[in-house]
Amino acid sequence: MKPIASPLNIVDFAIMDLQFKFIPSKENVEVDIRNIFIDYEIDIDFDIHNNDFIQVFIKTEINRGKNVLPGYSIAAEIACIFEFNKDMEISKESKSSIEGFSTIYIALNSLRGFISQVTANAPLGRYIFPSIDLNDLVDKKKKNLSKNVNKKRAVNKK
Repeated sequence: MKPIASPLNIVDFAIMDLQFKFIPSKENVEVDIRNIFIDYEIDIDFDIHNNDFIQVFIKTEINRGKNVLPGYSIAAEIACIFEFNKDMEISKESKSSIEGFSTIYIALNSLRGFISQVTANAPLGRYIFPSIDLNDLVDKKKKNLSKNVNKKRAVNKK
């Protein structure tokens, strides 16, 4: 099959912050670390800025909460820069959908690849950032933004 070009072009990908730490097991018993990987607490947040370019920032913390498990503790922040192909026509609805979901999806995959590369030569081998429900992540972000707007309004009324 011959693919057609996307109306969205990725312009750049940048690492904004990286903190990586190996945490050895405190037990003398051999631990199957791959089973521990699935128990890691993960926190993720994102921001999108849209001007001449679409800028997507994603920040994640992996195994950095209250209950840190053996293996890897990672904090990473990345940025992906996108632009629409000016030679292609696209409806406002499609453009809005692409800006909101496709850019986040591509940025998450860039983050996943980066974390995989960072951990490839680490003591326990690759850590693959798990797949996440993008719709749920976006819904939570919208609710959080709405809650913050309502708090600001309440403060301004005082």
